[in-house]
Amino acid sequence: MSTITTQAGRAVKSSGLRLPGVRTESQQKAHRPRAARITPRFLWALAALVLVAAVALAATAGRDAYTAHQTQKAHAQAVAAAKQLAVNFVTVDHEHVDQDTARVKAGATGTFLKSYTTSIDELKKVIVANKTVSRAERTEAALISGDLDSAVVLVGVVAPTTNTSVPDGEKKTYRMRLELRKASDAWKVENLEFVG
Repeated sequence: MSTITTQAGRAVKSSGLRLPGVRTESQQKAHRPRAARITPRFLWALAALVLVAAVALAATAGRDAYTAHQTQKAHAQAVAAAKQLAVNFVTVDHEHVDQDTARVKAGATGTFLKSYTTSIDELKKVIVANKTVSRAERTEAALISGDLDSAVVLVGVVAPTTNTSVPDGEKKTYRMRLELRKASDAWKVENLEFVG
């Protein structure tokens, strides 16, 4: 004889007959939900998973921060270079014309270098004949767009200028749009155009 528990929770003796809807003790034990057992192996696996996720997240955030820092640094260098190159472009002295034009050429590349080199002889003649002296008095610059190796910068320059036509001098204001390219760790002007 075995003991059977009815649905009402009463224990009754059974002679082996099976009543519908009534479970034996062994059937009841089989249907009890088992408590989840947390083993040390499970804890180590969970800790390893959390560690891998944290490292992946930190690496992604670190890479993004590094890229943003490098881009910001490149932009600052491009703006500083554009200001200097614009100053070099408007700074001329008929007594030092070769040095002045050499500075401009040193900061040029691409289309701008070709066009400046082509017109340099004629430019020197005009500067010397008119006894031109021009110096940058004030510059302002702003980045329009850029990445790690190219940039577009707008530069404004105020340059007092004297020549044979204006011996007392006049202040000239230039606004230039410079396209720069990073070449051998130096920013150079690839294209320069005057804007209104």
